[in-house]
Amino acid sequence: MGSSYQTVLATGSLADVRAAVAAAQQTAVIIPVAESRWAVVPSQVDGIHAETEKLAQLLSLAQGSVATSFDVFDSDVLVAMLFRDGSRYHEYLSDQAYLVETWDDDDNEILFDMLGRPYPPDATPPSGAYGADPAAFVALGVAPVDEAELGVALGRSELRAEEQHHAVLHALNLDCAPLMMSYTEAVASGAGV
Repeated sequence: MGSSYQTVLATGSLADVRAAVAAAQQTAVIIPVAESRWAVVPSQVDGIHAETEKLAQLLSLAQGSVATSFDVFDSDVLVAMLFRDGSRYHEYLSDQAYLVETWDDDDNEILFDMLGRPYPPDATPPSGAYGADPAAFVALGVAPVDEAELGVALGRSELRAEEQHHAVLHALNLDCAPLMMSYTEAVASGAGV
């Protein structure tokens, strides 16, 4: 079994980040990762998965702020949802060919990618990354962001998801470790503010 974790990267003031976390009514650790950049690591429900999209949406409401939710699933896939002004403006999926199966009410198999897009059981999904547009991510980083390096990192779907996540965060000039922690690891780090 690989690594799985969910975190949020937020820009803005610590006061605004704290207010958004309080509004979300989620327990989370806030750790600085660069000037006016924050890792927000929420607690997992039943120790398994943390809800991050609503939290990222709330974190993006402060004027001039952006936020993204990151979800690494079993080292296989990285999903990022980017928010500005409380609205999602970009989606990223590291491997479109990674599908999960479910069944409808009539017991018919349905396949979905990690963005929730359905595929019939006999369909061949696209391969590679979706939304690997470095320009969409630049506002999350600390200048100077090398967009070419960021583009390469976003397109490297052959890497384990946590390695690709590290490469993306590194290209954004951020302290990578807090954004790759589980809630338990974030608490144990003692780095929360």
